[in-house]
Amino acid sequence: MKKQQKSYIFYMGILIFVIAILLIILMPNAEGPLGVLPYVLCGFGLGIIGVGVVCTIRMRKIKQDPKKARQYEIAEKDERNIRLREKAGYASWIISLFVMAILSMVFIIFDYKIACLLAIIALFIHVISLFVFIAIYDKKI
Repeated sequence: MKKQQKSYIFYMGILIFVIAILLIILMPNAEGPLGVLPYVLCGFGLGIIGVGVVCTIRMRKIKQDPKKARQYEIAEKDERNIRLREKAGYASWIISLFVMAILSMVFIIFDYKIACLLAIIALFIHVISLFVFIAIYDKKI
């Protein structure tokens, strides 16, 4: 198995969490978006910390057992698994496309102009990214 680079996900989560705590301490009476931001960052940071811990535990288990490491490597490179991931990714792309389109319509109906504009921009970025990645992967293959 190839030597993998160290994952800094865990440390990035800790940094975001610390920034959130500092914002809570420095701006205790903030209102509106600035009042909510520290708590959103706190949850986001803790989520990233959780992902980092799980990745670290998984990598340690794989390093300790060469048999598991070999099975993991085979599973990652198996053509069937690769094809399944591709199909799942495409299906989730289509679902998220429709969800963003529906969300844009809901924002239009409720007359949330800024939210609607942001949702439509996200929708366009979503569609354009498909064509960009098709062009990138077409050159690689």
